[in-house]
Amino acid sequence: MVLRRTDCFRWALASLVGLLISAGTLALNEGDVEMLDRECEMARQKALAPVREQRTQACIEQQMRTPESCRSYYKTYGNVRRGPSGAPVAGSFFDLPPCQAWLRAREELRSSNSQP
Repeated sequence: MVLRRTDCFRWALASLVGLLISAGTLALNEGDVEMLDRECEMARQKALAPVREQRTQACIEQQMRTPESCRSYYKTYGNVRRGPSGAPVAGSFFDLPPCQAWLRAREELRSSNSQP
């Protein structure tokens, strides 16, 4: 995965927001959390694209399914999905800095909303 300057800036900004949230120096609102969610999802999709492409190509080359079926199957690879019991199964790349900032912000907003 090649990082461009804008990607590094976004990750640094997300990390800074995460640090400010952790320190309790930044008041959050729903819009802030949604913005961090979008940043996380953009980073995840960028990281997942080559993995999806590689798995799709392997599927096509191994003739496991039709090419269209392989593309359809791996189109959402790495996303959160439902497991056999119906419980969500974690997606991939939530360990990226923008996602960690989003998860911290989401938890901080939830806890600040639940306090009297």
